Amino acid sequence: MVTVGSILGGTFRFIGDNVRAILAWSAILFVMTLVSMMLMRPLYEAQIAALQQAAATPASPPVGLFLLGLPLGLVVLVMLGAAAFRAVLFPEQARFAYLRLGMDELRLLGTALILIIGFYIAMLVVGIVAGLLFGLLTVLGGSAIVGAVLMGLVIIGFSAWLMVRFALAGPLTILQRKVVIGPAWRLSRGHFWQLLGAYIVVMLIAFVAYGVLFTIRMGPAMTDLLHPTDQAAALRIASAQVEGYALTPKNIVIALVSAVIMGFAHALYAGGLAVTAAQLTDRGGQRRLNEVFE
Repeated sequence: MVTVGSILGGTFRFIGDNVRAILAWSAILFVMTLVSMMLMRPLYEAQIAALQQAAATPASPPVGLFLLGLPLGLVVLVMLGAAAFRAVLFPEQARFAYLRLGMDELRLLGTALILIIGFYIAMLVVGIVAGLLFGLLTVLGGSAIVGAVLMGLVIIGFSAWLMVRFALAGPLTILQRKVVIGPAWRLSRGHFWQLLGAYIVVMLIAFVAYGVLFTIRMGPAMTDLLHPTDQAAALRIASAQVEGYALTPKNIVIALVSAVIMGFAHALYAGGLAVTAAQLTDRGGQRRLNEVFE
C-alpha cells in the first residue's frame, strides 16, 4: 500500500543510495549558480543607479545575456529532472550520473510545456469564475474581505489539486518513453491525500533549506523586504543583491554550499515523484502498469 511513509522512506533510501550522482548534479548546479550570479549582478547594479537617480524605471542589463542564459538553464533543469527519474526507474543506467541529452529529455520538456500551458489556462478560467463570484458576493452585501479570502482559498486549493493529480507525468514520461499526461491523472486517482501529504513534507524541508540560504545571502537587508515601497529600503536590498552576486571567495563558498543543498533538494523532490510513480505502477510487475497505460 502506498502511504506518506512509504513514499518518504523510499525517497530517503534513493538519496542514500545515490549520493555520488547527487553530488554530480550539485556540481552542475554550482556552475549554473556562478553563471546566474554573472547574469543577475548587472540587473541590480542598474537598479541601484536608477534608485540613486530617482529614475522612474530601472535600466535593463544587456538582453542578450538573458536570451543566452534562459534556454541554457531550461536544458539543464530538464536534464537533471530526467536524471533523477531515471535513477529511480532505471537504476541500471547509472553511467554519467544518469545524465543524458536525448529524446527522453526532449519528451520530458514537451510534457512540462503542455502541463504549464494547461495549468495557466485552467487557473485563468478559475480566476475569472472566482472573480465573478467575488463580485456577486459584494453586490449582495457580503464582506469584501471574506470574499477575497474565500477566492484565494479556492484558487490555492484548485492549483494544489491540479499539481498533485498531474505531478507524476514527468517520471511516467521517462518510464514509458513518450509524452504522458492522461496516465498521470489516472495513476494518482484515489491517492490524492497520500501524495499531498508526502509533497508537503518534501516542500517544507526544501523551504527551510532555501530560507536559511536566502537569509545568509541577504543578511541585514532581510528586514527591508518588509518595506517594498521604501526607496531607501529598496536601495539597500539591491545593494545586498549586488554584493551577494559578486564573485568573491565568500560568495563562491556560499554558492557551492547552496548548490549542494539544491542538489539534494532536487533529489528529494524529483526523486520523490519517481519513487511514487514506481510504487504506484508496481515496478516489480506489469499488472498495475498495464492498467495505467491501457
